Amino acid sequence: MARRLGTSITETSRLVGSSRSAVVSIHAKWINDGDNSSRRQGVGRPRVIKEKGRRRLSHLVKQNRCQTVAHLTAQYNAGPNASVSEHTVQRTLLDMGLCSRRPTRVPLLTKRHRQLHIQWAREDRDWTMDEWQRVAWSDESRFIITSMVVSGYAVCQANSYSPLLQQVIHRLVVAVLCFGDVLMGGFGPVVMVERP
Repeated sequence: MARRLGTSITETSRLVGSSRSAVVSIHAKWINDGDNSSRRQGVGRPRVIKEKGRRRLSHLVKQNRCQTVAHLTAQYNAGPNASVSEHTVQRTLLDMGLCSRRPTRVPLLTKRHRQLHIQWAREDRDWTMDEWQRVAWSDESRFIITSMVVSGYAVCQANSYSPLLQQVIHRLVVAVLCFGDVLMGGFGPVVMVERP
């Protein structure tokens, strides 16, 4: 990715912590073959789920994205292919770039929101390219680095006893908030803004 963005070989090798020759060979292989995996051909145990099985697994995931690995494994094993374990299915999904994430909670669009979207699209549908180039598109994302729940109990007097002693829970979250603006003209520098 760094090489695609124009970073030099030396900077890329320093960034990923690898030698210059490794960066050159992997980049050349990616340019020629479109393959950047480190698995050598003919080395190691053959994969249980072949390419056709991977396509079938991808199709099963797309049918219902909220199913568990256990359910996916049961569906896959119901087919004509050899029986595989849940661990194999999970490892194959990760190798295909499919992993589970908790869905983001977003407010549902109301009828008023939909009307405003349509109105905005109709008003601006005849804009020229010059007008669109002056628009800044922005977005923000929050990345949680670590989350820790610390629990304890409320302190009470020695002579008083309450069977309904409430547990006190504190949650510590370390997160990074990324805010981005994009213009049609290109990208600007990354700026770190410290919180006061």
